[in-house]
Amino acid sequence: MIQREAKALNKQHALFETSERSKRHWPRIPILLSRLFLGGILFYASFDKILHPVPFAEIVYNYQILPDILVNLATLFLPWIELLVGLSLILGIGLPGAVLICNGLLVIFFSTLVFNMARGLDIDCGCFTVSAGSSSGGHMLWYLFRDGFFLSVGLFLFFSFFFLRTPKGSRFGRPWKTPFGQTLALALLAAVLGLFANQVRSDSIPLLGDWSPEARITLKFGKNILIPFDKAKDRFLTGSAVFIDARTPDHYQEGHIQGALNVPLADFDQMTERVLTELPEEALIVTYCDGEDCDLSAQLALKLREIGYENVRVLHNGWTVWKNHQLPFQSGKGQEG
Repeated sequence: MIQREAKALNKQHALFETSERSKRHWPRIPILLSRLFLGGILFYASFDKILHPVPFAEIVYNYQILPDILVNLATLFLPWIELLVGLSLILGIGLPGAVLICNGLLVIFFSTLVFNMARGLDIDCGCFTVSAGSSSGGHMLWYLFRDGFFLSVGLFLFFSFFFLRTPKGSRFGRPWKTPFGQTLALALLAAVLGLFANQVRSDSIPLLGDWSPEARITLKFGKNILIPFDKAKDRFLTGSAVFIDARTPDHYQEGHIQGALNVPLADFDQMTERVLTELPEEALIVTYCDGEDCDLSAQLALKLREIGYENVRVLHNGWTVWKNHQLPFQSGKGQEG
């Protein structure tokens, strides 16, 4: 009888110790899954931005939060810090510092979305891809929900590392010992990698960005895409250039540069044979549209280059500039001015 009671007590004691051990070790699995999840997210998110800095710089600019002079620096730094923090979380290297930076990034991303939604701005997130695409209110709500979930996982990881008691001797112990040194090291390494990669690549961007309308077109479409106004004017007066209006037929008929052809970007494929076949491929072609932010003419110029017209330039904000200088123009009915 006594032996039976002793066995029962020993069994209960063993179950109690197992339960206590489980309670002490429960954070390990959620912590591991959380850091692998966020590490994979950041690691994946960095690649397209590193490979395509020019469209990513445009996305950073469109958020309209940073001063123009800092846009390019943020473009070069952000993908590399995402890559390094992602690797740190996945491999378990420099975890306290990586957790701090990860949460800092997630707070910035989430706050930026909230701020722009409050301002009524509807922009492309650029979180995982820099491919051009229009956003919508529905997309912005999805971005907000998604980033909110990422932030909740990050906060769990943060409190697990810095506030929850972990088992003695665990690799997660004493997390405040070196987090700020690790944070600084990761940030400096990301800056060095970003600057070095920008120097060796063919599509490098200037460190201090000029985000005027003309500079944005140059950055997006190439350094030699624009033609100075005075040069375009001289070519017009000497008859040594062909001007092409990229606007819609309605706007073209309301008024256009005298003698200009009308090739709307949307109708390019249909109008190529009818309008452009008689143009010599070596001729200077000047495309234009209207408005500081209009890039129809630049897109048209790229399409013309693709089909063999290499000497194509863009007169930025051409129609407005032309009218302001009171140069010859005409309407669709043939009235000249």
